[in-house]
Amino acid sequence: MLVGRLCLGVLALALAGRFGLQPIRPLSLGTLPTDSVLFAGLVVGTAVVVSALNFLPALARGPVVEHLKMVAAS
Repeated sequence: MLVGRLCLGVLALALAGRFGLQPIRPLSLGTLPTDSVLFAGLVVGTAVVVSALNFLPALARGPVVEHLKMVAAS
């Protein structure tokens, strides 16, 4: 188990090192700057959507089960 974890860590560090060695590319029209309000909004919006998709099904399940209990009891 230790070897499996160590191999994944080494591979992740190797991949990060390769990304770190890449040259900086010049800005173009298709570049999204990471120091803008738009980028921050996209990151926060993505986090909110992913969190909602994780938690809302569990929140919606409660009223559905309660309704099914009411129908089954009558």
